[in-house]
Amino acid sequence: MSSNENQNQDEQKVDGIPVFLPDHLKAVSFSNNINAHFAAEEFAIDFLNMNSTGGAFVARVALTPSHMKRFAKVLEDQVKRYEEMFGEIPENIEPKK
Repeated sequence: MSSNENQNQDEQKVDGIPVFLPDHLKAVSFSNNINAHFAAEEFAIDFLNMNSTGGAFVARVALTPSHMKRFAKVLEDQVKRYEEMFGEIPENIEPKK
């Protein structure tokens, strides 16, 4: 693979503007728990990976209130599209006994 091909994989366009994906963000992190907090100026979302012995922060993201509202809309739209393709997502999954 040439360095140009590598560079193209690391760069995407958002609304026609090039956006670079740094190496430390290329790996996907798993989160099975979310906490959200807000103040007048921002929302903060904590993504956590929890298990029976404890947990760890995966990421903390802060958004302005207007960005949070758009983010919530995007999530709602994506869940709707997912459910149209794969069926309703259960809100609570009980462990098998």
